[in-house]
Amino acid sequence: MTASRRAMLIVLVTALCAIAWSTTLGSRDSSDDSAGSGEWLDRLEALSPADALAYFELAEEVADADGDQPPHDLAERLYALAGVLDQPRLGRSTCLALADLEDHPQAKRRLLALAGLLDQRGGVGSAHQTNPAGDLDPVAVLAVAEALSHYRKGQGARALAALARPGAMELLEAHGHVLRGGVRGFLEDCRLYRPPRKPTLSPNDLMTMLRFEAALLAGPHRSWSSDLLLTNGQPFIEADPDRLADMLGVDASKPYFRHGRWLAHP
Repeated sequence: MTASRRAMLIVLVTALCAIAWSTTLGSRDSSDDSAGSGEWLDRLEALSPADALAYFELAEEVADADGDQPPHDLAERLYALAGVLDQPRLGRSTCLALADLEDHPQAKRRLLALAGLLDQRGGVGSAHQTNPAGDLDPVAVLAVAEALSHYRKGQGARALAALARPGAMELLEAHGHVLRGGVRGFLEDCRLYRPPRKPTLSPNDLMTMLRFEAALLAGPHRSWSSDLLLTNGQPFIEADPDRLADMLGVDASKPYFRHGRWLAHP
C-alpha cells in the first residue's frame, strides 16, 4: 500500500469513528429524559446551575441504581451537565465517571484523554490530538528495549529480568501484536534460550522487532509509521477541553428539568 493510500485510509477510519462517537453521544443530548426520571423527579426539579455538585451526586445515585437504559442515559446527562457547569472542579471527575459507564472503546479513550488534559491544565485546556499509543513510561520503555536486545542475543534470563521492572510487562502486553507468537510466545522463548543458543528470526520478524524498539525509544516524536505499528492501526483521538460540552454531547444551556424535559429557564 502506498503512503498516500495509507494516509487516506487513516483519514477515512478516523472520520468513521467520529461518526460513531457522535451517534453514541446523541441520546445524551435528548431533551426528554422522562422515561427514567420518575424515581428522582423531585430532586431533578430542584437542580440549579448554581450547584453543579448536586448534578454530579445525583448522577452517581442514578448510575448505581438497578434499572434499564433510560436511567443510564439520565446518569450520563447529569454527569455531563455537572462537568460543563463547573469544569475546574468537576470536569475531570465527570470524564472519568462517564468513561466507567462507556462501552464503546473509542469513546472511552476519548473520555480518558479529556480527563488527562483537564488534570494537567486544572480545567483549562486546548485542542489536542491524542495518540492511541499514549505517553509511554520511559523506565518501562528502556526495560522493554533491553529485554528485546537480550532476547535477540539468546540471553533469555536477562530478558526476563528486564521485564520484571515496573511497568515493563504491561507495556509489552499492550503491544503484543508486534511480536512473533505474541507475548506468550516471547516469554516461552526467553525461558528456552540460553547462550550460545539464539532465536531464529526471519528478516521480516527481525525488522518488525527493531522497528518496534525504535518506536518505543522515539517517545512522543515518533513517526506516523511508528504509531501505526504501536497502535495496530487505531485512529487518533481528538480531545478538546475548551469544547467540553461538545465533547460530552450535552446542551448545557438547558440545565433545568421541568415536566419531563430539560429547559433553558426554570
